[in-house]
Amino acid sequence: MIRWTGLFIVVSLLVAACAPPAVPIRKFVKGDELAYYDFTEPGVFEEGTYGDGAARLQISDGVYRMVVTEGDSEVWYGQWGDAYDNVVIDVEARQITEDPNTVYGLICRMRGSVGQNLPEGDPLVEAAEATPEAEATMEATAEAAAESTPEAIESAAQINNGDGYLFLVEGAGRFAIMRARGRSVVPLVDWTSSDKIKTGAALNTLRAVCLDDYLALYVNGEFVGDAIDDTYNRGQVGLAAAAASRLGLTVEYDNLTVSQARAG
Repeated sequence: MIRWTGLFIVVSLLVAACAPPAVPIRKFVKGDELAYYDFTEPGVFEEGTYGDGAARLQISDGVYRMVVTEGDSEVWYGQWGDAYDNVVIDVEARQITEDPNTVYGLICRMRGSVGQNLPEGDPLVEAAEATPEAEATMEATAEAAAESTPEAIESAAQINNGDGYLFLVEGAGRFAIMRARGRSVVPLVDWTSSDKIKTGAALNTLRAVCLDDYLALYVNGEFVGDAIDDTYNRGQVGLAAAAASRLGLTVEYDNLTVSQARAG
């Protein structure tokens, strides 16, 4: 777990972008299922408590629950599984918090190896074996390694560093598509209002399409925006959460599906 520092939630309250085109610029076909998470069992996605309790990621009661206790506009995320290139990612996202100053969503092509079986001799694996009290995630292992040696610091910086594409919705009814690099984010589609998003405490179904250099977001079965970017071509799947008020955010994810994507 590495958090992004940014003010894009605050910016979202100030920027009212024009509506995106009503029709996506490219077509795609959803192919075979690659992975499915119903979160009925622990240990199938990243879990842990981070930032001295500022964020908690937990599989509980059949959902993946992300709790952000500090409304400081920092984005927290969990990631997992194999690295994919062209995918369609679907998830049910339920915001529990009533406050609209929140952000949550999907991530594709994240750099990292959380939940993967790394080969023996990898510095992160060695750090995990030497630090049994560490959190049971690869990020926590990376933190333990980073405290030990310069080599581990370099390795940890190259793995699980937050690089990837974010497909975000806001509790106030806006969305954005962003590119993350390290601890910074760049909008590919800036915050834009959409009546397809259910606001406040509500359930939204999200779909992210990552196909070659094409990125698209669908909310509740409806297209809302797309972008072109070729910075990243492969990586893990992730889930994100952030808040901009003292009320924080609790969001629950369920039925996360990763499927192949190909041009339509």
